[in-house]
Amino acid sequence: MPDNPTGSLQRVKRRDKRGHPFRDSPLYPAMLVVFLVAFWQFALPHIPFLPSKYIGSPAGIARSFHKLLLHGYEGVPLIEEITASVRRVLLGFFIGAALATPIGLMMGYNKYVGRLLGPLFGFLRPVPALAFIPVMLIWFGISDVGRIVLIAMTSFLYIVLATSAGVAAVPEAYLRAAQNYHLSGARTLMSIVLPASLPSILIGFRTGMALSWAVVVAAELIAAQHGLGYMIKDAATFFRINYVYVGIILIGIIGVLLDWLFTVIQRRLLHWISK
Repeated sequence: MPDNPTGSLQRVKRRDKRGHPFRDSPLYPAMLVVFLVAFWQFALPHIPFLPSKYIGSPAGIARSFHKLLLHGYEGVPLIEEITASVRRVLLGFFIGAALATPIGLMMGYNKYVGRLLGPLFGFLRPVPALAFIPVMLIWFGISDVGRIVLIAMTSFLYIVLATSAGVAAVPEAYLRAAQNYHLSGARTLMSIVLPASLPSILIGFRTGMALSWAVVVAAELIAAQHGLGYMIKDAATFFRINYVYVGIILIGIIGVLLDWLFTVIQRRLLHWISK
């Protein structure tokens, strides 16, 4: 006689709750990283149609990183290259967020403002930020102003859209409760609408930061004298492939750290959701 399907499903669920000591540990995902590094170091250079001098190696990347730590890149300390990129991102992001949040709140809260500005942002949304790089170069030259404006534009667009969508999704019951208590429009916006739409706003901030980090690197590839994007471009010009990989790895690590920071902030601000 076959087993009871419900009982079998319950046993599986109990095993899943108990978990697996190894699979639940940080060592489990690290296995893939170790395998890829070992394959890159020992197997990839022996593939016939791949020129080994252009694919680099983990050992060569480690040596290049050590040299960058000791001597910098072209005489510029590595920390200055990193801080140049991070400074541009943070400045542009905060400018964009400061402008986008109130506009997004008004677009979602006031239907007439939403109807007025909605088509404009609907037109700008599919346009990649990189398309504005030539415009920034013409307007501001190769100074940091153009890169910061480009970053601000990128974060501004996505934060506006996320904020307006969050406000528009506020339950109607909340607004009716505010009317019953005779709250003013400004009080309703700040005390009811803003807290209810905060999850969407923070998602917009997180997405805006990630896109800003991608945009600054792309902008530095074209017209910068310092930064990780510049280092990658210059190293590629002279076939310093391991330096290119160091820059790519640093970009990934810093991007993960920025995303983790926003995750921590989101958990603290939205503690009733995170738990």
